[in-house]
Amino acid sequence: MTHLELFFIINKKAGSGNGEQAADVVLKWLVEHHISYQAKITNYQGHAIELTQQLKQTHLKPWSDSDTTKKFPLLVVIGGDGTLHEVVNALGDETDIPVGYIPSGSGNDFARGVQLTRDPIEALQQILSVKQPQPFTVVHYLEQIKQEEGLFTNNLGIGLDANIVATANASKSKKNLNRYHLGSLSYLLAAMHVMFKQKGFPILVEVNGETKSFNQAYLCTTTNHPYFGGGLAIAPNASPKEACMELIIVERINLFKIIHLAFLLLRQKHLNSKHVHHYKSSQIRIVSTTPQFGQADGEVISPRAFDISFSVRERLFWL
Repeated sequence: MTHLELFFIINKKAGSGNGEQAADVVLKWLVEHHISYQAKITNYQGHAIELTQQLKQTHLKPWSDSDTTKKFPLLVVIGGDGTLHEVVNALGDETDIPVGYIPSGSGNDFARGVQLTRDPIEALQQILSVKQPQPFTVVHYLEQIKQEEGLFTNNLGIGLDANIVATANASKSKKNLNRYHLGSLSYLLAAMHVMFKQKGFPILVEVNGETKSFNQAYLCTTTNHPYFGGGLAIAPNASPKEACMELIIVERINLFKIIHLAFLLLRQKHLNSKHVHHYKSSQIRIVSTTPQFGQADGEVISPRAFDISFSVRERLFWL
């Protein structure tokens, strides 16, 4: 067991209060077992970025600089996919600074993707038992139109999935369902509301040396593990241990075919549909000229045009 100096960034509002419940049981367990820690609480969107940057300047260091005679300073996130997204982006290119994670959000897709328990005490005990971090693939994106870049641990989508996320985040049902640990159902309800209203849009894709165009794209998601939307396996065979990502494009089809495709998705059979296009690569470019909702790790991007280049990177997680 590696001796650790624990630094927590806690989003108590994650999962409409699930973050606070998880933090309470985790910190109580640490006190009972006489394990010291420091905890910082987020108070607003983007606060985890600031807190991470502060810790990076004062305490955190790369795993390559670890000293077996001293405690290693480990940053642990208690929150949802959005909180983890902020922390990973705050660390940026310093991908050799490991991050631990105790999931407590609504969707928890990253936890599913890396097969991490969603029980807070089990997740904590796993962190404490780990001897060294392990690498997982994250995806770097550069949006050329507004010159914005960042990293995502789950996926970045344009069209339907982003519209679903925006609708779910704005719904009252998400907060109510989270109280009963059913937050992922809010995405399903949002999907039922949005899936018939989302219109097709043109996109251009550059992947594996080929250029492809789609006149009526419906969903366009780049992901590095199977899950999105609170547990739907959009890319069933994707793995965050591989140095590549997967792109799923679904074409706009009529009402009955959409319903049929939704059932196929639930059964993880949708990739067999002629209306679903699947690509696997380490570099991808997507151009969408008509304004669409976007989402990165569940963080909504307001409707706009996109010209995004994706590439894979390896980052250390303490899991």
